[in-house]
Formats: sequence, C-alpha cells, structure tokens
Amino acid sequence: MATTAFSLNTVFGQGDAVPVDREAPLSQDVSGVDLSNLGDAFWLKGSARRALAAGLYELSYSLAVQAKSLDEAGMTDFANEFVIVDSLLARTQWVEARSRLADLAVADRRPQQRIDLREAMISYAENDAEAVADRLSSVEPASLGVGDAAWFWFLRGWVKQSEGEGKEAKELFESALSVANGASPALGAQIGYLVFRSILETQTASAETIPQLQNALLENEGREIRFLYAEQLAVLLYDSGDRDAAIELIMENLAAVPDGLALERAQFQLLATMAAGMGRVEGRQAMSELLAANAFPDLMSIALQQAFSRARLDGGEGGDEIRLILDRLIGGEREHALLDQALYYRAVFRFLDDDFLGAEDDAAELQRRFPNSPYRRGMLALQASSAWNRYQYRKAANRLQQMRTEYSDLRRDYRLSGLIADCYLRAGLQSNTREDFRNAAEAYATALSNVTTESQAGPLYFQLIYARLRAGQLDLALEAIDDPALRSLAGSEMVWRVQWMALREMRRVDRVSEAYERAQDAVLLEAENPLLKLRLLWLTARLSVVSGDPEYTIDWVNEIEAFVVSEAMVDADQDLLDKVLASSLLSLSESHFALGEPEEAVALLERLRRDYAGYESALLSYISQARYLSNVNRTVEAQQLLVSLADEYADHRLAPVALFEAALNAEQRGQDTYLDEATKLLQRIASDYPESEIVYRARLMQADLLRRLNKFGSAEQIYYLLENEYADRPDRFFAQMSMADTLLAQAEEDPRKFDGAVSRLELLMDLPEAPLDLRVEAGYKLGQAWRSRGEALKAKQLFWLIYDQMLVEELGIRKLTNKGRYWVARCLFGLAELAKDEGKVDQSNSFYLKIIEHRLNGVELARARLEILDQTAGESVPN
Repeated sequence: MATTAFSLNTVFGQGDAVPVDREAPLSQDVSGVDLSNLGDAFWLKGSARRALAAGLYELSYSLAVQAKSLDEAGMTDFANEFVIVDSLLARTQWVEARSRLADLAVADRRPQQRIDLREAMISYAENDAEAVADRLSSVEPASLGVGDAAWFWFLRGWVKQSEGEGKEAKELFESALSVANGASPALGAQIGYLVFRSILETQTASAETIPQLQNALLENEGREIRFLYAEQLAVLLYDSGDRDAAIELIMENLAAVPDGLALERAQFQLLATMAAGMGRVEGRQAMSELLAANAFPDLMSIALQQAFSRARLDGGEGGDEIRLILDRLIGGEREHALLDQALYYRAVFRFLDDDFLGAEDDAAELQRRFPNSPYRRGMLALQASSAWNRYQYRKAANRLQQMRTEYSDLRRDYRLSGLIADCYLRAGLQSNTREDFRNAAEAYATALSNVTTESQAGPLYFQLIYARLRAGQLDLALEAIDDPALRSLAGSEMVWRVQWMALREMRRVDRVSEAYERAQDAVLLEAENPLLKLRLLWLTARLSVVSGDPEYTIDWVNEIEAFVVSEAMVDADQDLLDKVLASSLLSLSESHFALGEPEEAVALLERLRRDYAGYESALLSYISQARYLSNVNRTVEAQQLLVSLADEYADHRLAPVALFEAALNAEQRGQDTYLDEATKLLQRIASDYPESEIVYRARLMQADLLRRLNKFGSAEQIYYLLENEYADRPDRFFAQMSMADTLLAQAEEDPRKFDGAVSRLELLMDLPEAPLDLRVEAGYKLGQAWRSRGEALKAKQLFWLIYDQMLVEELGIRKLTNKGRYWVARCLFGLAELAKDEGKVDQSNSFYLKIIEHRLNGVELARARLEILDQTAGESVPN
C-alpha cells in the first residue's frame, strides 16, 4: 500500500542524528528515553513512509522496523506500525501481517477502522468476498486518509464484482483509481493493476473453472473471445502456482494476437511482464515491446511501476534491466508518454547508487519539461535528500520549504516542518551560524504547533530549546520552556532535560543568580509532578553552591531528604532516590568548602563514600577531596586518593580523570622524579583507556613533561601521533605548536628537524581556523628561529608583519587575549633588539615606546631598556 508521494530520503535516517545533550542527570533511569534514539526514529519513520509510497516494500519494511526498535518501550506509533503492515501486505507476507494486526487490535486508542481495512485486504488475498464485505461494513471512508480510501473503494468494487454487480463494480473501481492517482502515481499504478486483474476474474473464473476455461479456449479457436478466456486462464494458472504454464499460455496467445487488436496485445504484454518479471527473457521482451508501442499509458505505467517495485536495488535480478529500459525511454528520439515517470525512476536508481549529481540532473529535467507532473512532488523531495546527503543542508531545507508551499496538505504536516528544522540545525552545527539556528527554531516551533501527542512533541520540544540556545536566544528559550501548552505536550521528562540545559546555559553566560531564582520558582511550579520536583530540588541545591549562596544549601538538602521519604515518593524508584541523596551530600560538602569549613566537608565526603559506595557522586567525592588537598599543598595525599579511585573503580569513566588529576599533583611537586611519575600515570591513561575523551589531553601533557625532562625524542613521537590520529580536533594546533618547539630544540644536533619546525610554524601562522593568539605565537617563534640562524632580515619581516597587523593596519590587538598580547610584545622586543644591533637607536626606541603605549607585557623591561639607550644616546626617557 502506498499513501503519500515518495520523497526518497532514506539517507535522512542514516545520517548522524542531531547532537543531543545527554548530560542531564537523573534522566536515564526515570523513563529510559534516549533522545538520540528518538531523533533517529523520527527520520527513519519518514524514510519508511516514502519508500512505501514508491513501492520499495523491502526497504520500507526494514526502515520502519528499525525505527520501531528505537521507540520508547510501551509506546505504539500507529502510523509506523501501518507502514510495517502495509509493506508486508504488498509482499504477500500474510502470516506476519495478520500477527501484527492482532497486536494492534488490543492496543489503547487504536484506529480500529484502519485495522479493519487491512483485515479486509488479507481476506481479499484469500479470495473471501464475504469476509471482505464484513470487515468493510464498519469502515467509514470519510474517516480514512486518501491512500486508505483508494483501497476501500477498490475492495468494495471487488466485492460487488464477485456478487455479479458488474456496473456497480465498474463505478467503484473508477472511484478507487481516481482517489489512488490523487494520492501518488505509485498507488495509482498498483490499484490500476489490481483493477485490471479483477476485471479478468469474473464471477465464472476461479481455480475450479480452469478445466472449463481450457475447454473454452479450444472451442473458440480463431475467435476474439478466445483472448479473454486466455487472459483469465493465465491469471488463474499463475495464482495457483503454475507460473511456467501461465507464461507459456501468455506468450502463445501474444504471438497469435492479430494486428487489429492492439489493446489485447498490450494486455498480454502486461501479463507477461507481471508473470515472468525482468529475470526472464519473456518478461523483458514483453516490457520492451509494450513500452516501444507507446500506445496505452495506463498499461505501460502499471508495467513500469510494478517492474520498478520488484527490482532488486542492489544490482540483482531485475535492477540492471530496468535501468537499461529507463535509459532507452529517456534517450529515445521521440518523446515517450512515460518520460516523466522514467526520469523519476532513473533519478531514484541514481540516488540509491550514490550518483547524487545524476539524480539531481534528472530531477531538474523533469521539473523543467513537466512542471505539472504528478512526480514533481517526489522529485522535490529527492532533490532535498540529495542535497542532505552532500551536506548542503540549507539547499535541502529550501527544497522542503518549496514542497510545503506548493502542496497544501503538507503545510500542517509536523513531520515536514521537523525535517526542515533539522536541515537548518545541521547547517548551524556545520557552520556555527546563529542565523541557521534561528531558522531551525522557527521551523521547530511550526512543527510543534501541529502536533497532538507527547511522542510527537517531545523530541521537537527539546530541539526547539536547543536551537534557540545555540542561536543566542536564551530568553526565547526560557519562554518556550515556560509555555504551558508546550510543556503539557512535551511531558515531564523532556521538561526536565530542557530546564537543565537552559539553566546550564544561564550559568555559562554569568546569569547564575537568575538561574538559581528560576530553579527555586520551578520547584514550586512542579508541585503536582513529584519526580520533576525532586530533580529540580536537587538542581536548586547544586545552584545554591555555584551562585554564591552556599549557606542555603543545607536547607535545600534538608528539604530533599524530607521529600524523599514523603508520601509523594512512595512509589519512586529507590535507585533514583539514592542517586539524588548521594548527589545532595556532594553539594552539601561543596558548600562547606565554600564556607571555609573543610573538616565538615571532608566528613561528609567520607560519609558519602561509606553510605553510597559505587554511586557516581561517591566517586566524585574522591576528586573533590583531592582538589581540596591539592589546594592546601598536600599533593602527596591528593595523588594517593586519586590513584586509589582509579585502582578501585578501574572500569568507571572517572578512572582516567582521576589518573589525570593525580598526574597534575605529581607535576606540581616539580622535581624530575615526580615529573617522571606523572608521565607514567598519563601513559596509563593512554594504555588502559584509549577511548576516553581525556586521552588527547593526557598525551599532550605527557609529551610536554618529556620535553621538560629533555626527552625530546620521546616527546616528538607523541606529538607526531597526536598530529596524525587527532587531525580533526579543534585544539590540534597546540600539539603542532609543541611539535615545532620540540623539533627546534633538536635542530642543533639534527639540522633536518629545523625544516620540520619551520614548515609547521608557517602553517600555523597562515591557518585562518587556528586561534589568533596561536598564530601570533607561531609568527614570533618562526621569526626567532630564523634569527637564531643568523637570518636577521627574515626575522625582522616576520616580527614586523605581526606588529603591522596587530597594532597598525588591522588593530588585531583588540581580538587577542593576554597570551596573544604577550607574543606581540615579544615581537616588539625582537624588532627593538634587531634595530639596536643595526645601530638604529631611534627605531629601537620607538618599538619600546609602543610596548609602553599599548601596555603590553614587559612594560617595566621596556622602560629599563629605554633608560639604557638614554644613557647611551643622551636622550630623554618618557615618563
């Protein structure tokens, strides 16, 4: 069954899902919702619907089943369930289809009439007209979608035909074809073929009448009526499983059709195509002859659509033959009646073969030559999918916007708006452009205005808030979070996630006090939702520490402890409650640290490890206590505590973090012995936790420590590994800078390393995506490298270039941090020293004055140098 125009965006279901913040605590065990799963399911379901509409039944089935596996446990998405059932029906998988319908028949809020319609279809397949009529008796066509309505009218017509009501059957068949063609060309062709077969299956034609039909053929040899009997008999033979006999009968009569019976010839060619398929020469020949005659568009369209649906898209039986036929149709000298259909199907094949440019060429040709083609809608979606697959997300969004503008039934389709929003969101993630995030937020808001259930609204609600936060629209995000209608649609789990995300953003932009007040207000607002209130109480306790009100933390923790044992939480999951209590103790200990009460804080941390051993908060207590010990210069104790955490909980995600902080404590002691100890701890991270996000930082720190230990060869190997294995990291430039430093340190012993250092520094200096501070540092170091080789002119050129860009022409100094200003100052010192070496005291003076004027690093040193020059030249020193 096909109910909507095919948009061919199976790629949407396979792309990377939109990044979702999974760090919201206390979420996973509350409902088991995984937002990445929800996002993937959202795309997969749309892909499955469109594959079904194109007649790609195996593909639609697999996509819909995959989407179902990602749904929240216990949730039934009837739209997706019907895609699965309809794919099974189209493939004649009656047993599984009936089983799935039986499951749906006992589900809450089930669409019973749609279920009854599909039961009627199975009865039709079983040739049980009485059962079909019984199932249809409870179905109101006005309550069905367009695609389902086409099937309803067809089945009604088939029942009437089986009852001998030929005139009424014909009218009902015409209604079915009209509705099907209005739904999609694929559905029109499918219904058209079944109507054609049904007309052949008269009241007197059944499996029991095969002998009578065989006699009728003999008795009517040479008469035109013989061909009707032959068609009926061929259908019955094929349905009874005697495919070879059916094909032989069709081909025999096809050869005997006289020139004056063109319609009968075309009908036999269609039957041959359907019976033999593209895997046999009879089917290929019949298809070619039917299309070459170019005389009966309805029959040709049915044959082409059915062959296309059956073709194996992986290049197996039928696929290659259909591709050749499409090429001949499109490349013929005379325009074929099915040219738009052929262009569409070839575009589909090209798309599935990853020939996206070829697919878009066919789509553009179809739209240029056939602006009113029923395939235009599918082509727009194909172009959107192709653009998406080539990471041209804005172009994909524009195509989908065009679909929504041109087709009124799509304007209130929340799924299409969601796809548009996802396109803009991915464009924003790709370019970090706020305008894309704003467009995404608008599209998500449009989608939300057209949803009616929590399963539809939840992911869209989250993405709306996420997009607004990325667009810098924090206040609009908070407004959406507080919207009662959206909150009721999204559900408490999603409300918690977006509250967490927004409050964290408020902390990031230094609106901590406001975040704290908002959390307090939210606690009161959620009085009717115990789980959400509990999580907000926990968050408020956390915020009381970071907002500068640690003295109130104990009150919040007391309220949490009282709420946990209240009647409202009697049925709550105990593991969740223990997580909240453990985390609250951690917050309370932090408040005591903030209040200057370390003894109380440490006592709480020890209690936390004793009462809630194994919980993440208990593990974090090791790190919290170690940081306190490190701050009071008890680094040995801190290191021992951290290593004990890594040893005892070696499989936990915090183990490598503990080892890293232990290495920091070892480094803090400064001596070579402890630096060597730190490198061994960092090596343990790399060896035992290669997948940890902290490995890169650990390796970088390890190499830096090896340089301090003068083990430049070992450091070089690590930097080289980081350059190659982490080439996509945004902070990769720091490893390249350190590599350059390491090579320069070895250049005296191995001159070849000088060239490696220079090439890296030149790259970093000219790389637009590198941080500006780092580019300035690279420029200074490159100049200093040439200066060390006696290349004073090259050094002066590099120092001058940075001076000119930062302080003269582009005023880039305003974009630099203190670190970048430090390297600019070093360049000015270099210029001053080079000028002095050349005897140009006035120039040297001017560079020292620039350091003082711009208040760069080394102002006092610049003044001292000016005094020396003053004594030498007898000039006054500026105040």
